[in-house]
Amino acid sequence: MNALPRSWLFTPGSRPDRFAKAAATSADALILDLEDAVAEDRKREARGHVVAFLESRPAIGQQVAVRINPLGRAVGLEDLAALAQLANGPDYVLIPKAEEPAELSLATRVLDDAGSSARLAALVESARGVAGAAELAEATPRLVGLMFGAADYAADLGQQVGIFQPDFARASLVNAAAAGGIAAIDSPFFAIDKPDDLGAECRKARALGFHGKAAIHPAQLEAIGAAFSPTPAERDLARRILEAAPDGVGVLDGKMIDIAMVRWARRVA
Repeated sequence: MNALPRSWLFTPGSRPDRFAKAAATSADALILDLEDAVAEDRKREARGHVVAFLESRPAIGQQVAVRINPLGRAVGLEDLAALAQLANGPDYVLIPKAEEPAELSLATRVLDDAGSSARLAALVESARGVAGAAELAEATPRLVGLMFGAADYAADLGQQVGIFQPDFARASLVNAAAAGGIAAIDSPFFAIDKPDDLGAECRKARALGFHGKAAIHPAQLEAIGAAFSPTPAERDLARRILEAAPDGVGVLDGKMIDIAMVRWARRVA
């Protein structure tokens, strides 16, 4: 399995004409969406398009995730069962509106039963989900990340996305993910025509501890990739730290190096 993606591009599952276009972008991962981006009367049709794409699985550079419908709905259970039984299934199944560890445990049992190698990511987008993020992060070994859903979270609090500042929720998710040994992935930025604001939000998210960020348009991918990739200076510093302290303790440029700095360097190198 490749390294966990930093940029995740959402593409509606009801638009198979866009799948190849998405695969031609610089996204690290594609999220083929069966939930919010698909009208209710087209959900089964969209599932068919996604299954067909995965079965043919063209040679693309990205990993593929599928956001299914909520597991509290029949259509969500049908999505999960269909993906679990594919011989060439997705790399990740994204569980929306995650609030209970039992949901992730159920998804794990279904994937285990079908012999699927797909891993899980949980989309946390409600007050209950944020409150229970620590428990979600430790629900199953298949879970690789918590993704923040800012739009639904804002609505849950009676706020308007783009104006509301959900700093508490973001910090809670980052801490829960770190405690669970998994990654935190930030919500998409919803204003496509404000690249400077996107860049600022990406830098803030990385500084807070997020591993990557979702995107709703290919034009956002360059900024996301730049913000969440180590800079040449960071890579050089990581290399020098590891050379100076191979056993976890040392001195570099007259300053002590401890194991915490070495752990950071190992992640960057």
